[in-house]
Amino acid sequence: MSEYKNVERPLLDKLQQLGWEVIDQGTGFTPYDPSISRRTSFREVILEQEFRAAMKRINFTADGRSWLSDKQLDAVVSELTLHPGKDLLKANQAVYELLTKNTTVDVNVLTGEQNPLVRLIDYANPERNSFIAINQFKIDTPGASRQAIVPDIVLFINGLPIVVVECKDMDVAQPLSEAFIQLNRYANLRVDDYGIKEGEDRLFYSNLFSIVTHGSEARFGTITGEFDHFLNWKDIFPEVYKTIQISPNEERQEVLIHGVLNKAILLDILKNFTLYMEIKKGEKVKIVCRYQQYRAVGKILDRLRTGKTPFERSGVIWHTQGSGKSLTMVFLIKKLRDTEDLKDYKIIMVNDRLDLED
Repeated sequence: MSEYKNVERPLLDKLQQLGWEVIDQGTGFTPYDPSISRRTSFREVILEQEFRAAMKRINFTADGRSWLSDKQLDAVVSELTLHPGKDLLKANQAVYELLTKNTTVDVNVLTGEQNPLVRLIDYANPERNSFIAINQFKIDTPGASRQAIVPDIVLFINGLPIVVVECKDMDVAQPLSEAFIQLNRYANLRVDDYGIKEGEDRLFYSNLFSIVTHGSEARFGTITGEFDHFLNWKDIFPEVYKTIQISPNEERQEVLIHGVLNKAILLDILKNFTLYMEIKKGEKVKIVCRYQQYRAVGKILDRLRTGKTPFERSGVIWHTQGSGKSLTMVFLIKKLRDTEDLKDYKIIMVNDRLDLED
């Protein structure tokens, strides 16, 4: 109960202040009615009716008519949820490509257009998407070592689970590492002592990142990250969103909520600040930007837009070793190409190592 009161409920309250719809199922019991979490059964990992409604809302003709049929939506749902033979990372990358580059269906029956694009997220108009936070999100896991998993909080965009949050109270010896272990169990990234899977990796097909928190300390990381790769978000940027007084007893959690889970920032990170990178032959990782990378790109864009002279439009970014300066440049190029007023800029990259050349 203290975990809910001290960590989980304050997090939900802050999300509600940011405009998220919150479905609070309380604590101290296992949910018994899937309809409360907008599902027809506890085997479902996406909010399918929410997804279908969102797709009809954000995909429309020039004169404002929704055009996707139920049969076409069936195909899109299957494309998102069925990935036989793929491990979690490959499935996650396949869904990421759909979320950021869209998919197609056979025909727009209203206009006759062949192979029209279907947007899964409206990045240009965040308010057209649905943002829902549900706590105690039970998923049945038949055949696993436990009958069900119940992540503390799952965040959904248009019915798709984008973030999983695991909360721990301070009465646990190592709360963040315990939360990390639990996330790995949920994602089937470990097996129990008898070699039996423990969780439901389908919950993480559309996962952008996960969060471990005990209130005053909160960190985020991706499905390929080890515990040491789960990091704080240091501050709130752009400054226009820095509208809160940080409470001393939950500072890191509040910064992470306002700095990352703000709707516009979260969509920006999803679209422009996420990479899949091969770090050595046969080994690929998923990378989401760190705070200093997100801030650096934002500062560069601001200079390019507001500088009146070449000197004012230029500058130097100060980096420490290991801060990810090469990745910052990759994120910058992704963001430039996605920015209407700057997308035609030419990029020249100069590096001094052969591995960076690759």
